[in-house]
Amino acid sequence: MKTLRTLASALCIVLGALLIATWAASTSALNAIENSTVIEDATARAITTDVAQEALVEHGTTAVLAALDGAGVNTGVIGFKALVSALVDGVVSSEAFVNVVHAQSKSVREQMVVALNAGGEGPISVTIDFSDQVNEKLGEIPVIGGALPTIALPGVEVQVMDAQTADTARTTWTWMNVAAHWFGWLGLAFLVVGIAASYRKRWFLAKVSLAVGVMSGFIWLVVTYLDPQSIANLLPGGGVADAIIVEVVDEATGSIATVMGWLALGAMMVSLVLFVVAARARKGGRA
Repeated sequence: MKTLRTLASALCIVLGALLIATWAASTSALNAIENSTVIEDATARAITTDVAQEALVEHGTTAVLAALDGAGVNTGVIGFKALVSALVDGVVSSEAFVNVVHAQSKSVREQMVVALNAGGEGPISVTIDFSDQVNEKLGEIPVIGGALPTIALPGVEVQVMDAQTADTARTTWTWMNVAAHWFGWLGLAFLVVGIAASYRKRWFLAKVSLAVGVMSGFIWLVVTYLDPQSIANLLPGGGVADAIIVEVVDEATGSIATVMGWLALGAMMVSLVLFVVAARARKGGRA
């Protein structure tokens, strides 16, 4: 019975420490991702791909022609559609267009977070508003530019993750949120069971601190010495890890490493103190 209680308590300590360390890592990762510019940085790079540029020009041209037609402009004039298409192409292919994404950083980040939280399947897209840039270029058209009205374009959708990559991101995001919301409480529950089963309660807190330190140290080693691509492949659903996911992982690992490093160091120091206190209590004959 004594051996069984000791084994049960040890198992609860290990599981509790692992859950608490994972909770801390997931919380720091989510904070790093949601409070940094990594999402809009990745989006800005995604819109520079050939596929995204073609989609932007196609959808943007359609939206501009519809807006001008609605404002009473005769868009059926020969060559007008080609002129608008070239104008939109000039807008979305310019280096300044990347600044449009950064200028809408809050909107882009919120759209991505909503898409990740929504679950489901399929690619993830964000809506970009570039009405100001298009109106500026319309005004520069020779002869007729000054006569064209200012138009308000609907947001144009840009795919930033294909379906397979989006599924990987959603799965990882879901598990990170589960860990951040529940693993801390589950870890504490295991520790409560562990102290109830413990035969020598004098050493329990010292063992818990040591276990948290070891688990945190292990996570620190992983995020410090593995490259972002390798870590991305280890994530839930991480069989596909394209440049966007790797970039997000790279941003998150810095925060995780800092939190895990300090947690491991602090837990080890607390463990040492508690072991000394427990040893002195034992030597003094106290229960």
